[in-house]
Amino acid sequence: MLIGVVIVVVAVGVGAAVAYVTRDDDSSDSTARPTTTTAATTTTLPTTTTTTAPASTTPTTTTLPPGALPDPCGAETATIRLAIDNGVEGAAAGADIDACRLAAVDTTWASVQLVPKPGSGFAPLIVLLQGGGGTWSIVAQGGPEAGCGRAPQQVLVDLGVVCGSTGGGEQ
Repeated sequence: MLIGVVIVVVAVGVGAAVAYVTRDDDSSDSTARPTTTTAATTTTLPTTTTTTAPASTTPTTTTLPPGALPDPCGAETATIRLAIDNGVEGAAAGADIDACRLAAVDTTWASVQLVPKPGSGFAPLIVLLQGGGGTWSIVAQGGPEAGCGRAPQQVLVDLGVVCGSTGGGEQ
């Protein structure tokens, strides 16, 4: 029986010693025991890349037919045309608007260049109008000096009307 007790004591002592060496707490020296490292698992998912082509930097050129030029008279063009068709003989049937311009210093003044429609006998003409807000009246019509003496000098300069010796009218 004594041998059995000794074996039990030795077994318990060996078990305690093994437990002490393999324990996993911070109170012991970590260099005295083996360390186990486990590799982490990494999963890579496929990605989708979207690319957008850069916008074209090539300038575009638009050719407009005669009579369809860009219109600086904007919203007033239709009522200016109506005033011309009602006040200039033969304009409705025989003339196209080649250019329309509002004076920058006073947008109640406009100048319109009329050109003949193909096959018409209409002579080119400059028309000077005053108005706005959908109502325009013809002030003068004629050649390059149309409106001289009938509109303020700065308005005439703005509209590109070159007056000879008479200069502008109203100040």
